[in-house]
Amino acid sequence: MGVPGDWHSIWQQQRNLRRLREVGPFDARKTAARVWVQVLRPYWRALLAGTLLVAVGVIIGLIPPLLLRRLINHAIPTRNLHEVLGLSLGMFLVPVAGALIGVGQNYLNARVAQAVIFDLRNQLYAHGQALGIDFFTRTRGGEIQSRLVNDAGSLQNVLSQSLIGSLSNLFTVAFTLAAMLVLNWRLALVSAVALPSFALPVLYFGRQRYAAVERTQEALSRLMVVLEETLTLSGVVVVKAFGTQVRERHRFEGVNAEVRAAQVAQALIGQWMLFAVRALSSLGPALLYAVGGWLVIRHRLSLGTVVAFAAYLAQLYAPASNLAGIQTTVLGSLALFDRIFAFLDIPPHPPVVTAGRPLGRIEAGRPAIAFRRVTFSYQPGHPVLRGVDFEVPAGALVALVGPSGAGKSTVLHLMARFYDPDEGAVLINGVDLKEADDQSLRRTAGLVTQDVFLFHATLRENIVYGNPDADRAAVERAVTAASLDEVVARLPQGLDTLVGERGYRLSGGEKQRVAIARAILADPQILLLDEATSSLDSRAERAIQEALERLFRQRTVVAIAHRLSTILAADQILVLDRGRIVERGTHAELLARGGLYRALYQEQFLRRGRKPETVGLGTEGGP
Repeated sequence: MGVPGDWHSIWQQQRNLRRLREVGPFDARKTAARVWVQVLRPYWRALLAGTLLVAVGVIIGLIPPLLLRRLINHAIPTRNLHEVLGLSLGMFLVPVAGALIGVGQNYLNARVAQAVIFDLRNQLYAHGQALGIDFFTRTRGGEIQSRLVNDAGSLQNVLSQSLIGSLSNLFTVAFTLAAMLVLNWRLALVSAVALPSFALPVLYFGRQRYAAVERTQEALSRLMVVLEETLTLSGVVVVKAFGTQVRERHRFEGVNAEVRAAQVAQALIGQWMLFAVRALSSLGPALLYAVGGWLVIRHRLSLGTVVAFAAYLAQLYAPASNLAGIQTTVLGSLALFDRIFAFLDIPPHPPVVTAGRPLGRIEAGRPAIAFRRVTFSYQPGHPVLRGVDFEVPAGALVALVGPSGAGKSTVLHLMARFYDPDEGAVLINGVDLKEADDQSLRRTAGLVTQDVFLFHATLRENIVYGNPDADRAAVERAVTAASLDEVVARLPQGLDTLVGERGYRLSGGEKQRVAIARAILADPQILLLDEATSSLDSRAERAIQEALERLFRQRTVVAIAHRLSTILAADQILVLDRGRIVERGTHAELLARGGLYRALYQEQFLRRGRKPETVGLGTEGGP
């Protein structure tokens, strides 16, 4: 007899139930209804066909024991060779037909399961893109990837075992018991005596199994942490730099030993569970042959009927034992869906506007950007900006300066609509960004951050990311304008060179020039720039400064200024302190006023004796 159920899969369902505590209260009926409406109903025809095939397959599986009964009771005793050969052929062809039905059933099952996973992954990815920056700042990247890869991928087993598997087990138990009752109801009751006992190993050994597998998975999780920390690019650099290979190897060996011990304990529990199942599985046949043999001897039952019962018993116990854990399986499956729904239910913040007002072309002589009494806080009760009010004329260069934490980066993020203000409004070309079409905003305003992200792709693919239809000549012009010519000439495959994970093959200054080339090629009307150049050498700074001067041409620019040259070129300087604009004016005006700007200037330039070309005001660039 078989082992009841796929214990690893049952444990996975229990683990999903535990995980559910992270995402809120669990309403099984509500989740089941939602699974049907949002996930399964589009495939109801395929599900119905699969259910019918399951029923047909189970019914076909009932035929061979009846043929065997006829063979023993009639064909062999009457020495009817033709009937013997016919029944024998039937005992071959019927299982073949059942196997063909099984192929069709598995095909439909796989099609439905993969279609559901395909749809859910697309929904999860699209929803993840719509979520605001605030979600990603408080959520680990691995958790998001787990929803898309692990949770969605686990539905393959859920759909096959929880849905089709449960139906198959239910039909098999019901139809087999019905056939046994038709043959002989007394013997059917005797044969079914052992069925309730299959719940015992599920209840007793199952709990121990879950605990053992949980310990194993926790140990494996710690092992994965060590691998991710020490065998990834950034981790390897740190380990080699400090010469800690031996220490990290010992740490890995220690965690690996925990995995070994946990897996040994888990394997032993599995063996005891297998022993209990086999012992219980032998009870039914023993009773069947004892009672059935007594009835045959008393001439109250035919030998063929007893053999047919034995065959039915063999195909009854495995699905019956699987059904003993159906509650765990079904609830665990629903819990997995609930985790996915919990992610899909997170509201995008700020809401994505797909049919809003287009921003249009910004005309000279009118404000390109306007802040109207803007107040904003990342956490309620702790405002980062307080009543900020200013305008940026079309074509102007406005520099944001101030100490770390003054709110400079927050101003840029509100302009890019990564967040919405708590009070007031942010307008571009006279349109409140809460009403603006999202794609129109992305085409109008481009953001270049100090933390340049490059994809693990070629240099060309990174440059054309914002304008994938750009031709070769446009790309080359952007490369020249960003002072990247020398870099491209040095690389082995030029623009077709892979830059490595996060652009690891390029220096900090080179990555910044790639970001500038990307912005030039995207050609936004408004440029939002966190000009992080303070940590570069003078040669790199000169190259980037030349690229920035080209980038600024004929654009409205708002820059967190880290260079005095940018500040001197600014049409207006906004000085922020503790979330407020405390001063505004040109460099000369603010120096003459003798306020915070002058204090910052004297602290970072005059007192340190740095060259005017490299000094910055508020170089940390904190929000």
